[in-house]
Order: sequence, then structure tokens, then C-alpha cells
Amino acid sequence: MNTSWVWLGDHLAVDFANTVKVVDGRTVELIGTREEFNSWYELVPAPLPHIDIRDSELVSLRTLRDVALRLLHAAAAGEALDTEDVSSINRTVRASSISRVLGATVGSTRLEAGDDFPALAGVLASAVVDLLAQPNIANLAVCPAPDCGQFFHRARPNQRWCSPGCGNRARVDRHRHRRNSPSEDGR
Repeated sequence: MNTSWVWLGDHLAVDFANTVKVVDGRTVELIGTREEFNSWYELVPAPLPHIDIRDSELVSLRTLRDVALRLLHAAAAGEALDTEDVSSINRTVRASSISRVLGATVGSTRLEAGDDFPALAGVLASAVVDLLAQPNIANLAVCPAPDCGQFFHRARPNQRWCSPGCGNRARVDRHRHRRNSPSEDGR
């Protein structure tokens, strides 16, 4: 699938989870091939370990992403996190060669990681841990617009869509359904 990745730039865990999209009511894989993964990898603004991903690693990465998706969906819905998924994320973090170190300015940190697949998986799993531990996790939402389903952070409490384009699409869809539905008095 040709993807422009215009939504990249949110929290790394959100960018990772958003490597699937809802199109015509079904979930579409956006990193199904190494080329698609590399397209995402090159454009994601967060620093990631440099690897040349193998097909078997891509399968493992999508499995990790699916765990992240379930956890983020639960958090966005205000539900309890699945203990198996929590354990999976924690195992991935522990198995990686990453560490968080103090940055050059007060309050800043950065991850140091190797250049192998466990490091990449660990950085992505750590991003999920970081996101789910943030005090503003209640701002995490899933865009209900037709053909979206992407995660985003609400900038204001009543924000419903991830972007103005999704808001427009949702309003047009709602208007179309109202115009095409029979009126209650039979006209």
C-alpha cells in the first residue's frame, strides 16, 4: 500500500501503533513488507536503532505492534491493560540492550541502544511503557472518522478527530447518511 505517512510526529508509541489503518471497515497493514517498513522507519522523527530488518524480524515487529495496539486501545477506552500484553512489552524491554540516560539539559533524557533487532524492539516497547505511564494518558484517543481509526492525542477535551481532514470526512459522511435515510414521517 502506498502511504504518505503524513501523521507521523506524535509520540513514538502512537506512530508505531498507527502502522495499521482502517479502510472500508477493515484493518490494513502499512508495514507488511520491508520496503513499507523502511518507508516508515526513514520518516519517523524519533531516533531509532539502525538495522536492516529481515522478514522474520518484521513479523516479530508486527506482533509487538499488535500488542501495543491492544494496550493503547485499552488505555484510550479507560479499560484495564491485559496482563499478557503487559508482560510481553516488559519482556521485550528487558531483553533489549537499551538504557535511558540523562540528556545535556535538565529534565531531558535519551535512550541509548545497540544496532540490532532487540534494540529496535526494545526502543519501541519502551515507548509504549513511556506513553502508558504519562499523566495525560486520558488525552489518548482513536479517531472515529471513516477510513481512519488512528491514535492521536487530544489537544482539547472535546476534540473528536485526529485531523481537520478526518473531521470534514466524518461530517460529510454523517450528512450523506442523513440525506439518504428515509424521514420519520415517510416523505
